[in-house]
Amino acid sequence: MAPAELHRHLETVHPESKDENKEFFVLNKEQLLESQKNMMHVTQTINDKATEASHLVSYRIAQAGEAHTTAENLIKPCVLDITKCMLDEKSAKHLFTVPLSNDTVLRRIHDLASYVIQELVTRLQKTGFVLQVDESTDVAGLAIFLVIVRCPYESSFEEDMLMCSPLPTNTTGGKNFSKRNIFLKKIISVGTIALTFV
Repeated sequence: MAPAELHRHLETVHPESKDENKEFFVLNKEQLLESQKNMMHVTQTINDKATEASHLVSYRIAQAGEAHTTAENLIKPCVLDITKCMLDEKSAKHLFTVPLSNDTVLRRIHDLASYVIQELVTRLQKTGFVLQVDESTDVAGLAIFLVIVRCPYESSFEEDMLMCSPLPTNTTGGKNFSKRNIFLKKIISVGTIALTFV
């Protein structure tokens, strides 16, 4: 703004400050910048906490095997109601910022699953392991291909499901391996297991 416009703005919009000296405005500017910086820090902290809460809720939904819409349609409204009753409206507004839409929960669950797979593969690359392979059927009678891995972890052995994928109706052991391109370098032994789904 031109100096004349600034002077007119000061006299018309801020008449209480028109007689103040330059140091007054410099001090106000510094205070304003400091308060903006603090507000940005608080906002960033709230956003980080909201994202963490979203991950935790998504993890629990995945553990329970519930629909992804459960968070948006049931959990979030219940949490907001409880917060309004037990705490206050301001706290409820903070909780409202937690992203729990269907797509967000789905994305978080995929992120968590990717992390678990990455962690397992990293662990398997560092040590030898035993691979158990089975062709079985699930409760619906569909053929599935299971790969379970057992490896040493810390002071004991740990067993994890490496893969569970559907199979076409007519399959052989050779086709199962060739179709899935399983390239494993540190296999100690391979065996088959029989799993029964109840």
